[in-house]
Amino acid sequence: MAQNKIALNKNKKRFELKVDGHLATLYYEVYEPSVWLLTHTLVPDPLKGKGIGSNLVSQVLSYCQEKQIRVIPECPFILSFIQRHPEWKVLLFEQE
Repeated sequence: MAQNKIALNKNKKRFELKVDGHLATLYYEVYEPSVWLLTHTLVPDPLKGKGIGSNLVSQVLSYCQEKQIRVIPECPFILSFIQRHPEWKVLLFEQE
């Protein structure tokens, strides 16, 4: 499978990843200009079990890293991904 690229849909506050005619999404909320809540990940049933969710999260975290955005993972899937890939822990925003 070719690496599809995410698109940022600011109007819907989500990242979108189109794969085989389906749309996987990761929703966010702006907590502060440089801190985003990553709230929910949706992968359509036909894409589940193919690594699409992990690909989506990885690309979103790369985007955040490039834009110097810290993240607060509220979605259990995203939190689990970061726990499995500790190199992304540097992006975590520590709330006081």
